[in-house]
Amino acid sequence: MPKVCIIQIGVSDLDQAIDWYCKTLGFEVAKEHYHHPVAVDLVQEGSRLLLHRAEKPTHIDYPNVAQTLICIQTDNIRETMNDLKSKGVELIHETPQNFPDGMYAAFRDPFGNVHELVEFK
Repeated sequence: MPKVCIIQIGVSDLDQAIDWYCKTLGFEVAKEHYHHPVAVDLVQEGSRLLLHRAEKPTHIDYPNVAQTLICIQTDNIRETMNDLKSKGVELIHETPQNFPDGMYAAFRDPFGNVHELVEFK
C-alpha cells in the first residue's frame, strides 16, 4: 500500500524559504537530501517537507478553494500566534477559531502558501 513519505511545498525563492521555514517554524535542513538550488528537504521531529523551487509565488483564496495545507500542532495557540506575529508572519485569523476538537488559526508563508496552527482539546 502506498504511504505518504514527504510533503512538497512550492516556493519562489528557495534560499528565503529555507531561512523562513527553519527560523519561523523550527525545521532543519536534512543534509542527506540536499538538492539546492532546485529543492531542499527539511525535517522536524520525524516530519519531512520538500521545499521545491517554483516559478512564481501563489495566492490561495483560503478557505474558498481546494488546497493542501500543513497543520502544525501547538500546545498554546495564542502564544504561538503571538510568536509568529512578532516574526512578521501574515496571520489570516487574528484570533483562534473553534472547531469540535479544539482551535485553529491560518497563516501564510512568504510565498502565498497557507498553513494552520492547531491546538487540540
